[in-house]
Amino acid sequence: MTSVEAGVRTGALPPGSPLPTVRALAAALEVSPATVAKAYGELRRRGVVGTAGRAGTRVRDRPPVDARAAGDPVVPTGVLDLASGAPDPRLLPDHGAALARV
Repeated sequence: MTSVEAGVRTGALPPGSPLPTVRALAAALEVSPATVAKAYGELRRRGVVGTAGRAGTRVRDRPPVDARAAGDPVVPTGVLDLASGAPDPRLLPDHGAALARV
């Protein structure tokens, strides 16, 4: 997945470029087709590629801008940043006692 995104970013995979079929790529990489299908699904979710049924998977004409490259957004004081999806460590229980018993 990372190499596809890098190829799109550098222009090595221009818009409209076809990607290998799930089975062909899985065989070439010696991984499960389910692994490749999951990676292709993540690329679709991110908007890097699109699928057209039997026409295959291709690089989208206008892949999205990598939000990480733009830097972290400024969050105003008093506003909770929910974008990261990470819980506030202050709200998590202390696991020290449980870990000490292990």
